[in-house]
Amino acid sequence: MRTPLGLLAALALLAPAAVPATAAAARPVRGPSTTVFLELDTEPAATAWQRARDDARRELRTPEQTRRAAASAGNAGRAAADRSLDALTAALRRTAPDARPLYRTRTLVSGLALRLPAAELPRLAALPGVRTVRPVVLKQRANGYSVPLTGAPQVWDGPAGHTGEGVRIGVVDSGIDYTHADFGGPGTVEAYRAVDGAKPAPAGLFPNAKVVGGRDLVGDDYDPDPAAPHHQPDPHPDDNPLDCAANGHGTHVAGTAAGLGVTADGKPYRGPYRPGLDPAGFRVAPGAAPGAQLYAIKVFGCEGSTDQLAAALDLAADPNGDGDLSDRLDVVNLSLGSPYGRPGDADALAADRLAALGTVVVAASGNEGDVYGIGGSPGTAARVLTAAASVDPHGDADGVTVLAPAALAGAVPAHWSSKYTHWDDTEVSGELAVPVDQSDGCAPFTPADADRLRGRIAVLRWTTKDPDRACGSAPRADHAADAGAVGTLYAADGDNLGEIAGDDRIPAAILARADGERLLTALGDGPVTVRLATPGNPLHGAVPQDQPQRTDTLASFTSRGIGVDGVVKPDLAAPGETIWSARVGTGSGGMREDGTSMATPHLSGLAALVRSAHPDYDAAEVKAALMDTATDTHLHDDSTGPVYGPERTGSGRVRADAAVRTPVLAYGTQLDGAVGVSFGVVEATGATTATREVAVRNLGDRPLSYATGYAPATTLPGASFGISPARVDLPPHGSATVTVTLRLGPDLGRAPDPTLDLLQAGHARSYRGELSGRLTLTPADDTLPPLRVPLFAAPRAASDATALGGAATFAVSGTPRPGLLTALQPGGEGPRWPDCPAADAEPCVDDPAERAANLRYAAAAVDGHGTLYLAAVLWAPAATPAGTPGVRASLDADGDGTPDATVVADRLKGSDVLVARTLDARTGAELDVQPLNGRWGDTDTALLDSDTLLLPVRLAALPPLTHPRYTVWTGPAEDPADALAALGPYPLDPALPTPVLTPTRPGQVLHTPLAHALVIHHLNPAGRRTQTL
Repeated sequence: MRTPLGLLAALALLAPAAVPATAAAARPVRGPSTTVFLELDTEPAATAWQRARDDARRELRTPEQTRRAAASAGNAGRAAADRSLDALTAALRRTAPDARPLYRTRTLVSGLALRLPAAELPRLAALPGVRTVRPVVLKQRANGYSVPLTGAPQVWDGPAGHTGEGVRIGVVDSGIDYTHADFGGPGTVEAYRAVDGAKPAPAGLFPNAKVVGGRDLVGDDYDPDPAAPHHQPDPHPDDNPLDCAANGHGTHVAGTAAGLGVTADGKPYRGPYRPGLDPAGFRVAPGAAPGAQLYAIKVFGCEGSTDQLAAALDLAADPNGDGDLSDRLDVVNLSLGSPYGRPGDADALAADRLAALGTVVVAASGNEGDVYGIGGSPGTAARVLTAAASVDPHGDADGVTVLAPAALAGAVPAHWSSKYTHWDDTEVSGELAVPVDQSDGCAPFTPADADRLRGRIAVLRWTTKDPDRACGSAPRADHAADAGAVGTLYAADGDNLGEIAGDDRIPAAILARADGERLLTALGDGPVTVRLATPGNPLHGAVPQDQPQRTDTLASFTSRGIGVDGVVKPDLAAPGETIWSARVGTGSGGMREDGTSMATPHLSGLAALVRSAHPDYDAAEVKAALMDTATDTHLHDDSTGPVYGPERTGSGRVRADAAVRTPVLAYGTQLDGAVGVSFGVVEATGATTATREVAVRNLGDRPLSYATGYAPATTLPGASFGISPARVDLPPHGSATVTVTLRLGPDLGRAPDPTLDLLQAGHARSYRGELSGRLTLTPADDTLPPLRVPLFAAPRAASDATALGGAATFAVSGTPRPGLLTALQPGGEGPRWPDCPAADAEPCVDDPAERAANLRYAAAAVDGHGTLYLAAVLWAPAATPAGTPGVRASLDADGDGTPDATVVADRLKGSDVLVARTLDARTGAELDVQPLNGRWGDTDTALLDSDTLLLPVRLAALPPLTHPRYTVWTGPAEDPADALAALGPYPLDPALPTPVLTPTRPGQVLHTPLAHALVIHHLNPAGRRTQTL
């Protein structure tokens, strides 16, 4: 029997009490249940359907004959999948009797999602017909002035006037309020209340002309997260995909993608759609593709997460389940995801296959900020169009009213806290007061500060940079309420207000920097009185916040994506900050939201416009048209400062009008549907070159010529991209190839992305050097839009060091490049997990990158300066040591068999400040925090994309090491018995100091007191960093 690592990865998603397999074997486990997806060997219906369609076309059959042949094959494929799934289900009852099937998929992937006790996981790989066992990662929910910025109105008003007609957009989310006027519904609160909970939905209301179909796959009370307060893992599907009044995420998203618009008097807007529509004349302005139809697939309950995405994508591929996939949805919007996206995620696989079938799949990159490797799945899939969030020139803020002094009187833009629910039915006003002893409110106020705040509105300092923020809005408002304040104002140090939670007892609001400074300055001259809440409050979303200078900057929350061989993400940016769209349950009202969830439906609507204008385009061509015609995003206001690179914004900010007009498409050829070109991580010990190709296709009827070039975003010393030829001449319906050459010289150096904050939480962050920008194609005909393709590489100048001699005395040999060496007391060695297709062993891997969970060595060292280092060496590099799967170690100081301390590879909140966090194994109290590899990020220890890791801890933070033993493991489990892979326990001698993080050069001689040593050359290429002496 073999155990695919995808199964082990599913174990890694369990709560820490779960028990996965060690490096030596997949063992029975105890603990809670988990959710996995069993992919079968049986061919899915989509593969059979596509093959039959292509065969019929080659045989020159008529369109109707082709449709029938493909549908017949699709039906046969579904039937074959069902037979295999029936056999699997019967075998499950015998092999894993407590497993609970959740859903079947037959179209994109033949498979079964199930929830089962962790103890039964290792039995799954022995089931008949199981190809892989993949983790199901829980997914979270990740327009008036923003839509014009994207160029959509120019497409509405173009020669053919495309508004998305004939295109269906699937919204996989929390449902859609189809009673809202934005979707052609009655537009009353009463209409919503009448259908809420109805099963099925009343005829005449759903489906309607705008929301033409859909299904609720889960029910309102569904939340599969066992840590959630309202955990309810059993789906209760029905035919009414109405959004929940408590959330409204899907309704907001749907309005941005394809809402009709709501007029000032609360009626659906029916056109005309044209440039120059005044957003101020609408309660809710039209979405990006107001002529498109919507299809609601509800995968979230009213709160929480979902594990039903693969089922939703299977439904999108064949909405009526008849095996004929020609009725698949044209565009699917996924404003959801999970950070540190995994290519092996079952949902990413399904999304990629749906895009290969011809549906444009658009997904959010995530809201985790500028952190390496954190981009969300399923947006990591190559064919998916992945959205970053940019800033548009206008926002609709809430407001607070300054009552005195008279010189400042009036409404001030602000964002209200979400936990407080009495903004429009309670009067709250008062004088402002600033605490002296505790200016940010992150700790309980002193008695003196409480006296200052009692009966007043507390003004607290707020930083917009998440890693530098000591605490969130909730504890601050809580402390202010405890001190007797009647409200709270957060004076931000930036212009990006963001959303805040606050406290349910008192109102809280956040002000932009200039407004906060103005009030604080006035407070120095006398009392300042502000009204926060009032009955009938008219300021919800009604205070203009014009910010033209911030146009085409990035929203601070948008996630940095991934840059691996063949794929660089995200793909495109679209507005995602302060987006106003339809609000569930209000009939005709709107609300403001921030997030890549809001950027994603902009791209979905724009994809519908391109598809409407070019109905013959496949999904890859729609994606290429949008990416090829984007424009730059900048770090600073007024389109100044460094240009953001592909790992932050892909090709740039979308321009739909250019995407529709271009007759030429360009895209990388390495991976189907990827468009961008990525060389991934390249570790060079000397001069190196590599090439990739970009296809340039003329879809028009006349010859065209384009000059090629390169527009840099991030640069590195000794690294360059070469582009050839200098010009491409394209005959009608012809194509050409552009070659991109990566050249790395012997003087290759390291430099940060100029858009990075190099200090986070007061420490130097880790970063990797990147060479990136865009291949440019400038048309000789200047009436055509210029084109661009993202280019990315992460080169690193690697040493080529070797230790010659024995453990006691050895010399360093290698290239002249400097090295960095650590000599350790060896612990133990773990076997390399074999590849699954050729192995009859357990565990095994389907993807070589999954060996980042596979421990190769464990070792320990003491540096002679009071620090212990526990080392983990992996069989494959991990993109980041603080992501998935993660590394941990335990230390038993006195050898009594009970761990005294646990050391975890972690990061400071929201940052790339990567640390070893040492915790008391009994109480969980923090004992020590040290930088991973013993150095902060301004010293290069090759910490990212690395297969070696040092976990340092100060000896003074530990109990006396009388008979110390240590264990190293991978995965999030708190006990090594529950690990993906574990090595230990092994003894160590704290009286034997060795060289640690010692700079080396060829010919250097080093000494240790060891008879045997594990030597790590930190700056060597991955796979060549360790040797035993």
